[in-house]
Amino acid sequence: NYKPEGRPFVRSQNVGWGCLILDDVVFIDEETHSSFPSTEIKEDDVLLNITGASIGRSAIASLEVEGGNVNQHVCIIRTKKEELSPLFLNQFLISQAGQNQIDSFQAGGNRQGLNFAQIRSFLVPIPPSIEEQQKIAACFALIDEQIANQIRKIESLKMHKKGLMQKLFPNPELSNV
Repeated sequence: NYKPEGRPFVRSQNVGWGCLILDDVVFIDEETHSSFPSTEIKEDDVLLNITGASIGRSAIASLEVEGGNVNQHVCIIRTKKEELSPLFLNQFLISQAGQNQIDSFQAGGNRQGLNFAQIRSFLVPIPPSIEEQQKIAACFALIDEQIANQIRKIESLKMHKKGLMQKLFPNPELSNV
């Protein structure tokens, strides 16, 4: 029952590795939104995929999705900002140390999934000050941005190469040779 406009409805495919992917975000109406108050997104919430193949992907809620909702495959983690920076927590969750903890809960099960008790039990090494947490998170976010830029450059070069190869080696079925 998705709508062409309304409240954003964040699904697991909208939560990437440290970023939101909103090119295919869907919307719900006000009536549906008001029936799920516990799934309402606030800016700077940490959104964590808790089921399926995308388990462990995490992103920070932006203004674009504030006031929207998440589905049952996405958990909202709302930190006490004076104690734990959401940006730092997000970086921890997508780190190898965070992923190792997520993976440790999957042993022996036939379906990947995290419950709230498991999420609450995560051991997060928290630097002593919010300022230090924010500096660390900002440093990693900058590196993530540089990686994303390089990936875009590589994809652009691949497309360029493909175009050149199509001109150099045309489809023989279309040629009259």
